[in-house]
Amino acid sequence: MDSAQVRLSIRASKLGAAILAVVAIVSRAASVNASGAQLFITHCAVCHQPNGQGIPGMYPPLANSAGIFARSSDGRAYLVHVVSFGLAGPIEVDGTSYNGFMQSWAAQLSDEDISQVLNYVLENFNSKLLPGGFKPFTAHEVERYRTHAMTSGDVYRELQTLGAAAVKADPAR
Repeated sequence: MDSAQVRLSIRASKLGAAILAVVAIVSRAASVNASGAQLFITHCAVCHQPNGQGIPGMYPPLANSAGIFARSSDGRAYLVHVVSFGLAGPIEVDGTSYNGFMQSWAAQLSDEDISQVLNYVLENFNSKLLPGGFKPFTAHEVERYRTHAMTSGDVYRELQTLGAAAVKADPAR
């Protein structure tokens, strides 16, 4: 390779890096301004399906299940934690067992993003389970619950503690 080809190669590499940086910035800006529905479709629907019904035995449904956690501050914290930090361990939803892993979205989603996606899931797929006077999540509330980092195993232990109380609190079960 002669010196002209080397300079051209270096310029192409710099241009490629600049394009990738612009794409990353634009993607992040789109995420910050995205609606809960857009965020759900982009980040959640692949596993939990566009209707929140999940895939039996593989990915649990969010529809008609996540809403029971919106009834208490501990449950609301859990919802933020599971989206932020992931979940690992066996669970059962509506009599079907799941033993998978949900990834952490802490690095990809802002506090505002998480509040929007949780509100979308709760208001669109869990409206019958929500308490009277349900107050949507705010970015400030999400920030408060995300203050201390957790592992997906920590979130699983949190679910185990909440699980019995959530089921008892659900009059439909």
